[in-house]
Amino acid sequence: MSHDPGGRETYPTANPSALDAVVFDLDGVIRHWNDDALADVELAYGLEGGEILRVAFSAELGHRSITGELTYRQWMDAIRERVIARHGSQVEPALDTWEANVGMVDPEMVAVLRELRSGLPVALLSNGTTRLRRDLHVLDLLDEFDVVFNTAEIGIAKPEPEVFRHVCAELSVDPTRAAFVDDLEANVAGAASIGMLAHTHTDVATTRAFLTPLVGDRTTGT
Repeated sequence: MSHDPGGRETYPTANPSALDAVVFDLDGVIRHWNDDALADVELAYGLEGGEILRVAFSAELGHRSITGELTYRQWMDAIRERVIARHGSQVEPALDTWEANVGMVDPEMVAVLRELRSGLPVALLSNGTTRLRRDLHVLDLLDEFDVVFNTAEIGIAKPEPEVFRHVCAELSVDPTRAAFVDDLEANVAGAASIGMLAHTHTDVATTRAFLTPLVGDRTTGT
């Protein structure tokens, strides 16, 4: 294990120059959430800032939503039921706003994806709900990846090593010849545990610095 320029961990493989695919996380890397604006809406309707998110990813609901045990609709209905039971129906507009939100795309990271795709396959691996592909369509991201892997469809979520093995098998690449980028260190460690070259994303510059030596002149961006 080594440290990248941003002070986060990067996990090298024995032969990082032989890279056959790059796999990206979505949230916190390609897509960012406007949490402050959503918190302001919650406060306006008598909720605590971030309360809906805490209910959504509680021990009772969160894991079930990202492994497909609950569909997006079932998950959202369960969130609504719990929040309304606690605060009353006057909070429904805040729930409507939360549900309608699809986040914001980082255009610089989209540029990185496009540079990489000129030379090798680029995949997405997201701990998503069953609404993920709809969100990607709305955000105009669906065609930015060669393959989309959604844990709600696979039934196994990051950071379980098995989900990374599944992705590498579907891409027909050896894990030691694939790179993985995620903003959560637990997920990065999960990928590294099966031999992937894994990097914790903090910003575009450090992620680009991580990837550039691995792909060399196989992309138009180098």
